[in-house]
Amino acid sequence: MPPASERLTWTAGVVAARPGERVLEVGCGHGVLVALLAERAGQVLGVDRSATMIAAAGRRNRPAVEAGRVGVQAAALRDAHLGAEPFDVVVSVNVRAFWDADAATTWDVVSRVLAPDGRVVVAFSLMTPGADAPVVDAVGRLAAARGLRLHAVHHGRTAPIPSVAIEVRRLSS
Repeated sequence: MPPASERLTWTAGVVAARPGERVLEVGCGHGVLVALLAERAGQVLGVDRSATMIAAAGRRNRPAVEAGRVGVQAAALRDAHLGAEPFDVVVSVNVRAFWDADAATTWDVVSRVLAPDGRVVVAFSLMTPGADAPVVDAVGRLAAARGLRLHAVHHGRTAPIPSVAIEVRRLSS
């Protein structure tokens, strides 16, 4: 299989999954980031609306799926069967559902499944310099309404297009 893109490799580094962590990737596509995260995390679940993408993600991650470390599911996030155990990390790359007009539903699900000390990484390609500000503002506002706070904004000099990752965490109680 071809190597992972700079953007996905960089995103995996921002996530920095640790052994034993449960990670949910929303919009997992071909499962490339799922594979990178599974190298370190305890369990990874990849969810994507496209059955075609999920089939590809399943093939790419077949040994980890068979070992029970990776799961893939064809469903919209709001319809996915995410189980009762919380996720330590929720990550997405270029998934507009985290900042567009209907993002409240996405954030409601994320808030429900995120562990008490969990974190969310919303990564995206920066197509135009300065275009990250409205996305950072929207993600920060939507997350704050659910008891999450902006922790960091990471900028990556990934080729061919720069990347941004917004990291939010639960407010301390």
